[in-house]
Amino acid sequence: MNNHLGCEPRWHGRLAIGLSLAFLTLANVSHTIALRYVILLLMLILVAKNYTELKSCWRDQRGPLMAMGAFLLYALLHTLLLSMWPEASAGEFHSQLLMGGLWFAVGLALFHAPRRWTISDLVIVAGCVLASAEFTRGAYVYLTTGSWPFNNDVFTTATKLEFTFFMNFVLAFIVAAFCFGQRGPQPLTFFPRWALCLAAALILFVSLKAGARNGMIGIIYLMLSMLLVYSVFEGVKIGWGKTLLIASLVLVALGGLAAYAIKQDSRNKIFFESATAGWHYADTKAWLRVAPLPKLSNGVIVDGSAYERVAWIHSGLDLIAANPLGYGYSRNAFTNALTATGHPNQVGHSHSGFIDLGVGLGVFGIVLWLAFCGVLIWTGYRAFRLRRDTLGLVLMLVTCGFLGRMLLESVNKDHMLHIFLFTAAALLAELKQREKGSAHA
Repeated sequence: MNNHLGCEPRWHGRLAIGLSLAFLTLANVSHTIALRYVILLLMLILVAKNYTELKSCWRDQRGPLMAMGAFLLYALLHTLLLSMWPEASAGEFHSQLLMGGLWFAVGLALFHAPRRWTISDLVIVAGCVLASAEFTRGAYVYLTTGSWPFNNDVFTTATKLEFTFFMNFVLAFIVAAFCFGQRGPQPLTFFPRWALCLAAALILFVSLKAGARNGMIGIIYLMLSMLLVYSVFEGVKIGWGKTLLIASLVLVALGGLAAYAIKQDSRNKIFFESATAGWHYADTKAWLRVAPLPKLSNGVIVDGSAYERVAWIHSGLDLIAANPLGYGYSRNAFTNALTATGHPNQVGHSHSGFIDLGVGLGVFGIVLWLAFCGVLIWTGYRAFRLRRDTLGLVLMLVTCGFLGRMLLESVNKDHMLHIFLFTAAALLAELKQREKGSAHA
């Protein structure tokens, strides 16, 4: 593999790295769809120029490619044969799933050869660029108004959802690199620990100021997952006394972050009552956004976010139970299905990726997607368990994190889906590199 790095033209490798970094950074920024297509086209040209190596890459990744292919084939057949709105489904299949499959393919191919900059390096740099831009804008507002913006629209991405999604995504790489980065066949990233600490502090700060509750849930989930992994794999080496001390410090820090987030966001005071009202969505038509939000027992209007999200999840589950085969793939499958079943509405999507996927492609679509993600998780687990390769841990973290975020947000679309698939493919390719290197050593 190292010989291949020497034979590959230097401009080829540099262009691949530059395009990858541009995609990971700029894809999060609004109104860059055309630019993403240009980057993808250039990547495909780079891949096509090395067809012989490409065939070797496909052989190495048969399992993930077959799982992805099965999901895409089912989605295509569903679009052609079962969709209630085939024209919209065809357009969505092309822009979401087919493009996602291409991003997955180029990620596998471009990182099949060793790179001086790994996918971990690129993700961390992209995250720091966006976080720095957000911090700079917040500092400017603070200097001009005297207060740091909180729970407002973010500067770098279209919504808080998209910003905190990518920040949590980057944190998975940073935390894994800090805790396990020097273990395995080679370091996870060239960044030293002090730089990783600064990057994590910056990302945590801007994420907290963004005020997205689901982003905070994601951070807590990530930290608890890493604490569990660290305790299991490192507890014996460093001693259980030190492990318990580290665990206590992490839990105290997480408690402080959670308390800060709850205190800053007034919506949390009525969250549970609002969520309960949302679960009983049939009591009013407010969840369809055609009637005023209901009031709680004390006369206060429910927290609209909590009420609507729970109502949409429950009603989405009812839609899936009524038609397990799915209504038709689309970003608006949820609202279209509600309309088709006699519930005129002004909703849009359900804010749950699993509900949107289940309503669109049915139960079998969810099963195939989980099977694909399961292949990624299993591949990562084996690499981390057998070879102590931190890349495997990162692959597990980002895949589980993506699935966890799908429960509460529709992240399985647009650039968020494409970034996940591209990065997961690059991690798979780098894992295969290291596996071959270990076998030849």
